[in-house]
Amino acid sequence: MAHPALLWAALNRRFAENPGMRQRLLARSGRGEADDPSSVAAVLASGLPPGWEEDAREELDRAKRHGAAVLTCEDESYPPLLRASSDPPLVLYVWGDMRPEDVLAVAVVGSRRATPLGLEVAGELGRGLAASGFTVVSGLARGIDAASHRGALDGGGRTIAVLGSGLDRIYPAEHRALAESIARRGAVVTEFPYGAAPLRRHFPERNRVIASLSWATVVVEAAKGSGSLITADLAADEGRAVCAVPGSVDEPNAAGTNALLRSGAILCRGAADVLEDLAPQIVEAAGSIAAARSPRPPLPGLVPGEGMSRAAPGPAAHAGLLADERRVLEKVPRTRGIGIERLGEACGLAPGALLATLLELELKGLVRQLPGRRFLSAACKF
Repeated sequence: MAHPALLWAALNRRFAENPGMRQRLLARSGRGEADDPSSVAAVLASGLPPGWEEDAREELDRAKRHGAAVLTCEDESYPPLLRASSDPPLVLYVWGDMRPEDVLAVAVVGSRRATPLGLEVAGELGRGLAASGFTVVSGLARGIDAASHRGALDGGGRTIAVLGSGLDRIYPAEHRALAESIARRGAVVTEFPYGAAPLRRHFPERNRVIASLSWATVVVEAAKGSGSLITADLAADEGRAVCAVPGSVDEPNAAGTNALLRSGAILCRGAADVLEDLAPQIVEAAGSIAAARSPRPPLPGLVPGEGMSRAAPGPAAHAGLLADERRVLEKVPRTRGIGIERLGEACGLAPGALLATLLELELKGLVRQLPGRRFLSAACKF
């Protein structure tokens, strides 16, 4: 069996141009009783072409020469919010430094053809969120994205730029210097392999990563049909908060944000509104994860050694659980994974609160996530 990183890199290259195939195959391979990422990868590897190991090794070498890290979905340092999403990337190329505290993240997105007022608002949002300890996530695009990145940097905070291309194809090209600044004070990330061009079809995939890395997505300006509205929809699908900055009824760039507000998005007048509207339990859960240090010590129930296995967590692991944590833990099965929608119905918890609780339980080693966004009790042996 090849090294896991090689296998995941090869699979990522195969699916980079056909995300629909990735989603179908992962969903199909994730139906077993005790699937883990390694077994899923082994199933998918059967479809790789001859010579895939050499191609994958060259891909990893290019990342090393570029000074980038390659995180696979099996790595402890893989972003936990992204891992908890319905369609996490198999591989994440990271130029810069992803830190545990980046779990406390908010996305700020909007129009490429932003108005001067929109640029000012985005910059102030970036500064305000960064000053409050949040990492600002955006897409490095012209307009609102760039303004929010610069605001976070000006505020002395961290920011993450998500690309719709390979790390060697920074887009737009005039943002190369901005990308370098972000890599020094945060991270530039992508799921696309080296050499991948910034094709139009890549940006919806990029948008899902922006939404999934963040507890909330704030749309500053968006015309009708804007890609930023896709990001907002993806965030809502993941149970994350969606905020929108209101605008004048006769401003085309406000048509999308005003429509979001009409359909139930949270009104955002600045960073203070975002912080106020994030549920306290989400902030607490993110704070717990941010307090963890990487690499983490073995989670409760893991027995180190060759062929590591997971035993049932002892009674001490259940001590001090909150009421919601106990309620969720009681509904997570020990033999077959349960989907997050069914789990939410069984527990009576809203999506945001359920996600925060699951992240806490996963951090404590009491539940684990399977492919297809299903959850299984850590008491199950595999």
